[in-house]
Amino acid sequence: MLESLIFTLDSDAKTSLQMQIRQIFVEAILKRILLPGDKLPSSRALADQLSVSRNTVNLAYQALMDNEYIEARPRSGYVVSASAPVGRLEVALSEDDPALSDDKVDWEAKLIAPLEEVRLVKKPLNWREYEFPFIYGQTDSTLFAHSQWRDCSRQALGLRDFGNTVGDFGFNDDPMLVNYICSRSLPRRGIQVAQTQLLVTLGAQNALYLVAQLLIDSQKTVVIEDPSYPDLRDIVQRRTDKILTLPVDNEGMVLDEDVLSQADVVCITPSHQCPTTTTMSLQRRRDLLALANKYDFLIIEDDYEFEMNFIEKPSPALKSLDKTGHVIYVGSLSKSLFPGLRLGYLVASVRLIEQARSLRHLILRHPPGHTQRTAAYFLALGHYEAQLRRLRRHLEVRREVLQDALEKENYFEQTASHFGGTSFWIKGPEWLDARLLAKRAAEQGILIEAGDVFFAPENPPLNYFRVAYSSIASEKIPEGIERLARLLDDMKTEVA
Repeated sequence: MLESLIFTLDSDAKTSLQMQIRQIFVEAILKRILLPGDKLPSSRALADQLSVSRNTVNLAYQALMDNEYIEARPRSGYVVSASAPVGRLEVALSEDDPALSDDKVDWEAKLIAPLEEVRLVKKPLNWREYEFPFIYGQTDSTLFAHSQWRDCSRQALGLRDFGNTVGDFGFNDDPMLVNYICSRSLPRRGIQVAQTQLLVTLGAQNALYLVAQLLIDSQKTVVIEDPSYPDLRDIVQRRTDKILTLPVDNEGMVLDEDVLSQADVVCITPSHQCPTTTTMSLQRRRDLLALANKYDFLIIEDDYEFEMNFIEKPSPALKSLDKTGHVIYVGSLSKSLFPGLRLGYLVASVRLIEQARSLRHLILRHPPGHTQRTAAYFLALGHYEAQLRRLRRHLEVRREVLQDALEKENYFEQTASHFGGTSFWIKGPEWLDARLLAKRAAEQGILIEAGDVFFAPENPPLNYFRVAYSSIASEKIPEGIERLARLLDDMKTEVA
């Protein structure tokens, strides 16, 4: 049940109480206030709230079920039906709407550096409405421990913790969360640090932004992977135009000493390269660290998906091999819990963390205290480990099903992390424009991500795309890939 939905009836209305109840839920579903799978109040609870008979509510619910707006599930009660006619998201105002006509400011003259060149990996907000959501970075809510998270949230708001969680942390972070990350999470990656070397951030991207603000200016040269995480490239481009790229092969970033000797900062995703998912070999990691020591450049290691290992033991983090402080480590809790959590962390030398803490203070002071303490309880009480085990079991099955489905078709040359992850990086035929494929696929309820935005903007290849399996049930995968292949059949005929 969505607690934000307020139920009220008009005793003077000409329509019956039962009809009013039906109208409340129909309007909420059509306006997307309630979405498929959302739980409704029990008939008893709603009757008590509205001061009507339980039979009135039952009749209203039965009518809603007859029209397939809601359904009854064993042990779950009433929920919004998967086939409910949920309205599509619409833009509230068009550019020529009269409501916008009073804006007389010349914003192009006012803005210092417009952000039109930011190249986004677009994810529709209503992705759950698509039948085959091969979309990266989203979570299958059926796999999350809702009740345990809710219990931890209540505990964080209990009398014992309330004073701390609702207060202003100032420069500090939740000590329980910091202690868990330092004592449990990081040692799994081979990293041993003091608590003064860690800063909690609003997700890994916030950490990347803070570091870029502190370490990169127009005089600095930055080396990034190609292809690479688009938001990272855009963050760096806001600071400098001296950006060099190095290609990626099956051992990760290819090390070119001539290029790296010019670097002030190197940004890398060695464990699960974004987006190809390849893993940098141990020898290449050691070679990169040797070059960092030789030329005194810093390395930003984005270890965004290290918890998603379910096939082999992961290789040690680059930071765990660093003996001189040249590696700055960025981690995330959002990938392994849920993306809307927006909790990550930054690990580096004390001096850099001090500066990052001060900059964070100016921007947002600190991540919400209640969120930090809830996550801390979820970790400390063992729910996180149980959640990871559950996720890994399901992801392993989905990965196998997806790989089998891809191998049955002749169009797909794929790479995937040899020890886990949540996605495949696909190379299609040379003639393919994956942007057009993604558009046509979406029209048939299939979500994929065109890969051009991951490459440097100058003449990127167009035949790459990404398919993820974290947000789609395994039984849906074969049909989705088969339909995608038939779309490629049609496109091949068009270009022939």
